[in-house]
Amino acid sequence: MMINEKLEQTFNMLKKYLGWSVDKRVTLALAGYYITLEKEFNEKRFHEIATHIKKRAGIFSPLRSHLHPLFVATLDVSDLEPQQAVDLLIEKAEALKTASFKMNSYTYLAALMMSEDKEKWPHEMERAKQLMADMKKHHRFLTSTDDYPYAMFLGKLEGDTAVRAETMNRYYVDLKKHKFYGGNELQWMSQVLTYTNPEYEEDLVPRAVIIRDGLKTVKIKTSVPQYPIIGFMAALKLNEDQLNEVVTTYETIANMKLFSWYKDSALPIAFGLALISSKDIYATAAISMATSLELILQAQQAMMISTIAATSVAASSSSN
Repeated sequence: MMINEKLEQTFNMLKKYLGWSVDKRVTLALAGYYITLEKEFNEKRFHEIATHIKKRAGIFSPLRSHLHPLFVATLDVSDLEPQQAVDLLIEKAEALKTASFKMNSYTYLAALMMSEDKEKWPHEMERAKQLMADMKKHHRFLTSTDDYPYAMFLGKLEGDTAVRAETMNRYYVDLKKHKFYGGNELQWMSQVLTYTNPEYEEDLVPRAVIIRDGLKTVKIKTSVPQYPIIGFMAALKLNEDQLNEVVTTYETIANMKLFSWYKDSALPIAFGLALISSKDIYATAAISMATSLELILQAQQAMMISTIAATSVAASSSSN
């Protein structure tokens, strides 16, 4: 089945279940998430997870907010049984609360980044807290709870947190010099650039500029929500053939009737699909639920980096 046919089929199944109360951009992003991970949408399993969340989470819990479909989808693509997946996520969130993380949507998103092995949680939480503290030394007011997911994910990687935070700041400052707009999205982009190396790399900012300008040349929007995606393209050092693959895939998806008014949502899907077709080791490294809705932007990035975490584990297991 062609990519566009699979995407439309998955979208229609999701729409049937979610209804019209969920923004179409969210449903499109979820459809892209499933096909990029090469996962089949199973309505029964999706419903079981959604039901367990509603049983376990209070009426005002972030798990039952506008982010509900994104949490369900993220748990759905795991290999855990529905009830086990939900219970484990809530247990992780409670552990974060005990460790003095402020409770909100971002805390649950950070919980998605944590290992299934409970013995690793204390170390992971401590590393995330230390990275947050180091980041605040450079961006006191910009660094807040919306950085929890990236702090959890990047904190688990090798390297000194202080060095990584300093590198983030250098990237942030340098990117602004090249007309990237300051703010949360640029901070996330600067964090993304440290994914493969906590040390500063002289070529990454010029690489990011070339990618941004190249996408603009072929009429692909590179507005603020796309910053983390551009960051991943630069950090993963995609070659010219891979970047052309992204463009070609984007054009195929963006020309679908489904994306007539939502072409922005096509870029992250195209990126993930292009990486899969290239058989890159980071095949699903930059899955993003990109839409223009600010309220779900952090959920998009959390799903992106949760996919990277899953892919990294899979790659490690296959090499053993």
